[in-house]
Amino acid sequence: MEFELWLFAIKQLAQSYEMSQVIYSQLTDAEKEDLHREYEATIGGSSGGGTGKAPAAENKEKKKSEKTLKEYRDLINSFHNAMSILERFVEKNNAKHLDRDYPIDPSNPDEEFMHRMLLNMETSTLQVIRYLNHTAKDVTLEGTLHKEENGFYYLDGKQIIEGQLLEFFYMNRWEIGTLCRNPGMVYGHFILGFQNEIFDVDLEGLRVRLRG
Repeated sequence: MEFELWLFAIKQLAQSYEMSQVIYSQLTDAEKEDLHREYEATIGGSSGGGTGKAPAAENKEKKKSEKTLKEYRDLINSFHNAMSILERFVEKNNAKHLDRDYPIDPSNPDEEFMHRMLLNMETSTLQVIRYLNHTAKDVTLEGTLHKEENGFYYLDGKQIIEGQLLEFFYMNRWEIGTLCRNPGMVYGHFILGFQNEIFDVDLEGLRVRLRG
């Protein structure tokens, strides 16, 4: 039984169900489509698909999801703003600056330790800032990668280059990492994750998205 027919029968209370079938069969495709849209808007979906939830419930969940995403975006932006102070500090006190203005005695373990700690924290801070700068932007392109004859991968005509940050869908969730080339790997490329995980994945057909 088609749900559009059911709705039609309900609206035609003076008719029997059998008579509604006859009348419904004589409707034009456009009239049937209008009836289908009315059903979708008032009842909540057809028998062949959908979520099975009423529109009000779906809208509520959608609004909740949008609210949660906005809250996370606000947190990312706040984090990004706070890190800008640290970014300026790192720019003024980078490795080159330390080696020039604060030379150490390599034979002194304490000096060597402090120097190494500052360099390690500089590297970590710059990595966090890079990922924050990326995440704070909006998604500009999403789709699947395709390898062209020149050996490079493209997303909707845009070439994906080594060292580029990618968000990719892997094991039913979004991951992020840097595209790296290594002929010794199974697929010739791999993605280095935020925590230095190595994703040796096939880039052909991989679902990715870019921000910018």
